[in-house]
Amino acid sequence: MATFALVLVTAVWGWTFVPVKEALSEIGPFWFLALRFFLAFLCTFPLLRGRGFPWREALLLGLFLFGGYFFQTWGLRYTTAQKSGLITGLSVVLVPVVAHFLGEKISWRMALGVGFAGLGVAFLALGGEGDLAGSLFGDLLTVVCAVSFAIYIALLARYAKAGPIGPLLPLQLLVVAGLSLVGAAAAREVVWTFSPQVWLALGITGVLASAVAYYVLAWAESRTSATQTAVILAMEPVFAAFFGWALLKETLSPLQIAGALLVLAGILVVRL
Repeated sequence: MATFALVLVTAVWGWTFVPVKEALSEIGPFWFLALRFFLAFLCTFPLLRGRGFPWREALLLGLFLFGGYFFQTWGLRYTTAQKSGLITGLSVVLVPVVAHFLGEKISWRMALGVGFAGLGVAFLALGGEGDLAGSLFGDLLTVVCAVSFAIYIALLARYAKAGPIGPLLPLQLLVVAGLSLVGAAAAREVVWTFSPQVWLALGITGVLASAVAYYVLAWAESRTSATQTAVILAMEPVFAAFFGWALLKETLSPLQIAGALLVLAGILVVRL
């Protein structure tokens, strides 16, 4: 069930690269993130029950989650939806390194699965031509995003096993919304006149891709390791490539298709 739930999460995340890229033509990245994560906080607010809220853990998780989304959203202004999703998938290679420093043991089968998935992501990211090329600046921003997400996934696996995940979720979402709001105010991005397309993107990303997806992610990581989670999350760039092809007509090369198959092979090695 944890594996199946994580695959559904990656499908939602891979799909949202398309509406987010389209929305960023009208709205600044900080303000988009502020509205998105405040909506997600409102959706998860009922989980704030009891005493002794884990503020320290929430602040740390929120900081790295904010870093991942900010650099990803900023990078989407300069690169394609496909390329952004593919480079973000590099976090699958970085998570085991971070998890190892946090005390998680990595078996040979996990290492093999990470190798397959990482090679698949490399084929996906480097196998495109023309429209998939993007810009170097946008790609570098997205690499920073991948590092932030890798640290976040490793830390979340540790905290999800240590205590109840309920209060931790809305608090970290509130941290991301607060940091984004500060950035939006400093960059003078705060406006309220949007097209229906932007409001739709905010609804999709705030409810499905944030509130629901991060609850499922925390629930799954309480039942599996950070490395296993990272290998499954490598499906995100596969879905990003598929939806970029299906919805934005971004092309897929044979090398990229081979990369998607390698990601699937990595998941099978780890999970079967």
